[in-house]
Amino acid sequence: MKKITPLVLGLGLICNTVFAQTRQEIKDGAILHCWCWSFKTIEANLEDIKAAGFTSLQTSPVNTCVVGDYGELNFMSDDTTGKWYYHYQPTDWKIGNYQLGTSEEFKSMCKKADELGIGVIVDVLPNHTTPRLKDISPDLIDAVGGMDKLFHKNNDHGIRDYNNRLECTTAQMGGLPDVNTENPLFQAYYMRYVNELVDSGVDGFRYDTAKHIGLPDDPKDAYSPKNNFWPIFTGKEDINGEMLHNAENLFIYGEVLQGGNSREGDYGRMFPVTASSYGEVLRMSVRLGRLGCKGLSGWKHPTPDNIVTWVESHDTYANRGESSKLTNFQLRMGWAVVASRDKGTPLFFNRPQGPEATQFPGKSKIGDIGNDQFKHPEVVAVNNFRKAMIGQEEELFNGENTSVLFIKRGNKGIVMINANPNGSEKISIPMELEDGDYLDKANGIKFKVKNGVLTGRLPHDKICVIY
Repeated sequence: MKKITPLVLGLGLICNTVFAQTRQEIKDGAILHCWCWSFKTIEANLEDIKAAGFTSLQTSPVNTCVVGDYGELNFMSDDTTGKWYYHYQPTDWKIGNYQLGTSEEFKSMCKKADELGIGVIVDVLPNHTTPRLKDISPDLIDAVGGMDKLFHKNNDHGIRDYNNRLECTTAQMGGLPDVNTENPLFQAYYMRYVNELVDSGVDGFRYDTAKHIGLPDDPKDAYSPKNNFWPIFTGKEDINGEMLHNAENLFIYGEVLQGGNSREGDYGRMFPVTASSYGEVLRMSVRLGRLGCKGLSGWKHPTPDNIVTWVESHDTYANRGESSKLTNFQLRMGWAVVASRDKGTPLFFNRPQGPEATQFPGKSKIGDIGNDQFKHPEVVAVNNFRKAMIGQEEELFNGENTSVLFIKRGNKGIVMINANPNGSEKISIPMELEDGDYLDKANGIKFKVKNGVLTGRLPHDKICVIY
């Protein structure tokens, strides 16, 4: 853990903040997405998160949101119970909401995470508010100069063309009112929120809908003096004399879904961004059981050194449902690919409890822990492999067919994935390990190294980890 000495920058006082993880440590590690877990639930399970080999966690949005009753994790329901997507529709930018917990509970969770050396990443979304305008906080409206100053002038319609950058960054996305993120009054208000999060012990941010907030050279909205949101909120510029606290230590990444004129390479040169196209390729591969190294070796992204990777995200699971039919083993296969490779920061999405390959099985409620797959021995073994292999070059290759994939890291270790449900694979792979018997760290399967060759049999539907 690294302590930051106090500094005064403009109007902002930086506290004696202790960071559980530095930016590089989070980048090199693995993130557990504690989707819809309450702060109390996260705090109660931090020991298990650490034991599972995750070095950081990501919360759902902690901002205030539309109030409703606690409800099942239902899919796009229109009734008044509290749905998961409500916290993606802010009514204000203050810490704490009825779904996840209070500001005090959040700070308690951060304190314990810090003590255990686990980084905390908060999902933030300055791009839009709730469509229920009557529920927007008067404090927010007053602070930004009135309701008409809260949104872009181009906010009077939905995005008509995702290739048009002005439309993409200033019109409504999914019917959600588009905040004028370039309004200096809004920027000052939002800065108070993120700095309070940092001072509470937060180590990073995931920016939702990041491609809908303009880059400095994007077209400007009529109500926007200049597109300076990203320079301010990555710590390069101040707003009214206040800087982002401890910006040099924060792991900040953006959800930049590829497609249309997403400019993912330009965002990726400013901060890590999501490798959504690679996720699509990976899901298709594990679904078919064809792990061809030719298709999986590249990253489908112009900035592969600055990406966050996943098998599935809350969007692919909960919005489109596109990944919800994947089985637990298929998800673990995909995790073994992204988490054992040398590039990318992998994020493991924690699904709700219940039967596998089912969207919203109905067992979990908002605030509950999800299923136990994040603690599965194959996931744990791959997480620990990742930490042990930092700095080792990678090599991907297949066995006799594309159902079997090997990910070798230097001559230090190897992850082996057998997606063939019908048969085991006899292996013989050059490995400069000491001669002797090796038990794989995921399933305890015995392998042997003799004269620089690793031999054994890789069972079907298994992931084995040797190092």
